[in-house]
Amino acid sequence: MSEFNNDDFKREEEDTDSEISRASRRHHRKKNVIFRYPFLSTLLIAIIIIPLACLITYAYVHENAKNNNDVVTDTSSEDSSIVIEKNTSAASKETVSSSEKAKEEAKKAKAEKEKQAKADEEKAESERIVKEEADAKAKAESESQAKAEELAKSYTVKAGDTLYNIALTHYGSGNADNQQLIRSANGISGNSIPVGTVLTIPPNN
Repeated sequence: MSEFNNDDFKREEEDTDSEISRASRRHHRKKNVIFRYPFLSTLLIAIIIIPLACLITYAYVHENAKNNNDVVTDTSSEDSSIVIEKNTSAASKETVSSSEKAKEEAKKAKAEKEKQAKADEEKAESERIVKEEADAKAKAESESQAKAEELAKSYTVKAGDTLYNIALTHYGSGNADNQQLIRSANGISGNSIPVGTVLTIPPNN
């Protein structure tokens, strides 16, 4: 029984050594094939590495492009915000400018209106003063004329009367001025006065 086991163990060892030897020979053959055909080896490596490198490069570029788009989007958003703020500021300034311009125009219109009202008032006052002066003058002339008429005397011409005698009788002097006063009051142009004519003898101021 012991011999059988030893024989079996030896055969197993021989089989194991034989399998190792065959595996070693296959491995050496593969190595020899690789070293025997270097171009084929390089081609196989290139076929494996190039697609892998392309895939890595594509992933890297895609990621960078995404990041850049995010940055551009953020920048665009910031630029849009700045533009909106600028537009809002400009609109606010324009509104303030329009409001100030409207106030200035209203103030100017009010000043012009007040100036025109003052001019109209001064004109009305001037016209009132002129009218009052004219009325006062007319009233004075009317009163003077009425007073003169009240003070005027009448005289009926008699035979032998002359303007000299009549002026001398009523004014105390028969000078040319007194005679002309009687002529003017009665519309006489000469020295001849018909008898019976009623003369108005105005007061001699």
